[in-house]
Amino acid sequence: MELARVNDENINDLYDLNVKLAESENQKHLFTADRTSYADAFLASTPACFGLLAYQDNQPIGFYIYNFKFASYVGSRVLYIEDLYLIDGFDGDENKSILLQHAVNESQSENCCRAEMRVLKEFNIGYDLISSFGFSEIKKWNVYRLDL
Repeated sequence: MELARVNDENINDLYDLNVKLAESENQKHLFTADRTSYADAFLASTPACFGLLAYQDNQPIGFYIYNFKFASYVGSRVLYIEDLYLIDGFDGDENKSILLQHAVNESQSENCCRAEMRVLKEFNIGYDLISSFGFSEIKKWNVYRLDL
């Protein structure tokens, strides 16, 4: 598996994989993004987010998307994993581990105090795998969202 940062040459691969992700979660009706919004988010002079694509034999097989938050008590950056996805047939623990390890390494190189992610209960990538990287479930927090 080869890894590549999202750039203007592969942004369409990321978009297409996200369409597959929405379809795999039976949420295609919620997918309203277009290619222009992806380019604006990932390729702007101040990107809203970053991404890493996974390829096998030059074919896109997965990705993770991340951005940075701020931990106000610690005064440090936090790497937040927004999405992590591998297509069927390539979604084994070994490939998931490669993407998670990259996220951990990226967190460390950016001097983050931690990495975080929300995991959709129905499509959990594997508690044992996640915890093997040191992630732990935060039970004292509830997640709230306001759709605008």
